[in-house]
Amino acid sequence: MTLRQRIVLALAPLVCLLALIGVTGIVLLRQVGDRIENILRENYVSVEAMVGLNEALERIDSSFQFALQGKEDAKQEYDANWPVYEEYLRREENNITLEGEAELVDRLKKRTAEYRQAGDQFFATRAGQAARSEMYFGSTSKAGLLHLFRDIKTTAAKIREMNQANMKQASDDAKHTAMLSQVWLGTGLAATVVVAGLLIWGAMRSLLRPIQAVTQSAIAIGAGNFNQSVPIVSTDEMSHLAEAFNIMARQLRSYRESHSARLLRVQRTSQATIDSFPEPVLVVDPNGCVEMANPAAHRLLGVTAPPPGQAAVSVWVPPSALRQPLQDALQKNRPFLTQAFDQTITFRYNGEDRAYLPQILPIKDPFGVNLGAAVVLNDVTRFRLLDQVKSNLVATVSHELKTPLTSIRLVLHLLLEETIGPLTPKQTELLIDARDNAERLLNTIEHLLALAQLEEGRKALQLQAVAPQALLQAAADAVRPRAEAKHIGLIVEDASALPPIAADPVRLGHALNNLLDNALTYTDAGGSITLSARALDERRVRLSVADTGVGIPSRCLSQVFDKFFRVPDQSRGHGTGLGLAIVREIVLAHDGQVSCESEVGQGTTFHLTLPVWKQKELTPELQRTQRKETAEHK
Repeated sequence: MTLRQRIVLALAPLVCLLALIGVTGIVLLRQVGDRIENILRENYVSVEAMVGLNEALERIDSSFQFALQGKEDAKQEYDANWPVYEEYLRREENNITLEGEAELVDRLKKRTAEYRQAGDQFFATRAGQAARSEMYFGSTSKAGLLHLFRDIKTTAAKIREMNQANMKQASDDAKHTAMLSQVWLGTGLAATVVVAGLLIWGAMRSLLRPIQAVTQSAIAIGAGNFNQSVPIVSTDEMSHLAEAFNIMARQLRSYRESHSARLLRVQRTSQATIDSFPEPVLVVDPNGCVEMANPAAHRLLGVTAPPPGQAAVSVWVPPSALRQPLQDALQKNRPFLTQAFDQTITFRYNGEDRAYLPQILPIKDPFGVNLGAAVVLNDVTRFRLLDQVKSNLVATVSHELKTPLTSIRLVLHLLLEETIGPLTPKQTELLIDARDNAERLLNTIEHLLALAQLEEGRKALQLQAVAPQALLQAAADAVRPRAEAKHIGLIVEDASALPPIAADPVRLGHALNNLLDNALTYTDAGGSITLSARALDERRVRLSVADTGVGIPSRCLSQVFDKFFRVPDQSRGHGTGLGLAIVREIVLAHDGQVSCESEVGQGTTFHLTLPVWKQKELTPELQRTQRKETAEHK
């Protein structure tokens, strides 16, 4: 027997019992309905007729009393109510349903005829009020209208009471039928519950027992115990389920054995690969716990990876500079890639400071689910030292060239002023060219010295609260004569409502002057330059310098802040390619950010993002700068 057949046989008796109870309930409800219908059909009409007849009789009797009082409209009241009275009497004649009701109706008809005849005589007589009064109240030898009125009323009351009594009896019968219906339905439901309980108990024994065996085995497999087997005790669908489950358990055992070996090999290979890197490498899970780390990471950072086969046990607390990038990589799948030396972090190892460029890469599965992040620290100490040597060499050479170049400039100026004698036109031309080249060379040396000092941090920033409006206005006033000479509009937008920024006004003014110098160089007459500022949030303010010049190709935007870089095919001016590099170093020294937006033929916009002045909320770098400045003043 199949499982489907067993279920059908178990539920069939229950369905039959429910059908029987439903049919019984319908029959009993139909009987109650018939009883109620009989009450309304057989008795209610008679009761209503007798009530209406009694009301009409009262009005007819009132007409006699009105006539005795001498009212003229008594006869009209008498004639108007007789049709109503006769209509209710006719209804009762057509609805005689009870034993003895016909005799009462015949008596009522007889008394009605007598009452109508006496009433007609009452209004037809022309005698005085005494005769009419005798006709109404009667005499010792003859009954009057009042006696007939009371007899009719009594007979109508008997008919009404008879029908009301029958209605009460029918109501009692209906209640009895309803009570019997409740008893039978209750008995049927109780029997159904008992039978259903027996059927369910039998089904549980025959159906749930093998299911429970499969469930317990599945729970054991979920807990890692694959040595499970479900006994096969029948030939129905449950046996097929048990057989399929046993096959699955055998395959899982085989797969676990091969998969465990493969997983252990992959884990050992991955750990060996990471260990082979000479630089610190570690892998963290989405919770920030270390899953894998090489010996270099252990030596430098003090982190250790858990033994093979164990979960991560410790949370890595990264340096402050890496906390936000690591959080972005774990939560937003955002990589953190560094290239410039200003992004290095320093660790002290074996008694010396070593510089590392951090790289943080999110680890995702093929569906984009974050699995953690890999942190690699590239040791750039040697390259950092080489860069410092280069910067020192440039600073030294520039400083050594500046002194003789100053003397050469002085000699050229003296010769051009003809202090020591007149010059020929050709001599003057050559000396003017030599003077211009000397000025350009001196400007280059000044830029190299300034850049070297900024990179080495030789000059401490004089940080103070500076209003963005005052800073932009001062920069604009410095170049306004040149802008007017070139017929270029210079606009300073209102920024008076912005909070002050933490800045060195001299250094930041130098950066703005470099940006304005570039804007004036590459903007044609009739163009405009706009200086503006706006708050990005509670902690940052952005200064912007926008021009309507020739613009910068998109391929060059990533290089505009590099040293000695100049946009190809733009030969205006005689710049050194150091102005924007100096701007970048000044802004980074303020713990800010610099960016560029441009479109060829539309113009260029430079953005300087700087921190708002809040003494207690300055970054560690700015606080160190202020402490150094205070120490130097002391």
